[in-house]
Amino acid sequence: MAQSSTDSRATSRVREITEGFGKGHDVAKYFADDAEYSVLPLGQLHQGKEQIKALFQVFYHDAFSPASAEVKSVVADSEAGIGVLEFVFKGKHVGPQLGFPATNKDVELPMVAIFEIDHELIRKARLYFDAAAFMRQLGM
Repeated sequence: MAQSSTDSRATSRVREITEGFGKGHDVAKYFADDAEYSVLPLGQLHQGKEQIKALFQVFYHDAFSPASAEVKSVVADSEAGIGVLEFVFKGKHVGPQLGFPATNKDVELPMVAIFEIDHELIRKARLYFDAAAFMRQLGM
């Protein structure tokens, strides 16, 4: 069945939001004020923009630097308001993380984030990755 131009635009917008956040991590621009971000392998729930900003400050500046997310693929479903981002997190562990001191080891970890998008803002996000691989790469 052919997709209507309205569906196509909506899917395109969900894709833009998902990929845009994946590349720039601009919490203020892409997240709702009351958004939730769950880091499921670690059992963490970050609520509100300030907590989510703090999470990304730690991962992309304080604990790992330099750090980046290499986007591999983006999938968007406008009807469900879902965006899926597959990426590889890369960084050097230079600061404390999860109670562990810096190891100065490089980490390269595949991850998947699922975003629930409503009114062009991310309302909920769930991050999945292999926590055991993460710990092995840190030398734990």
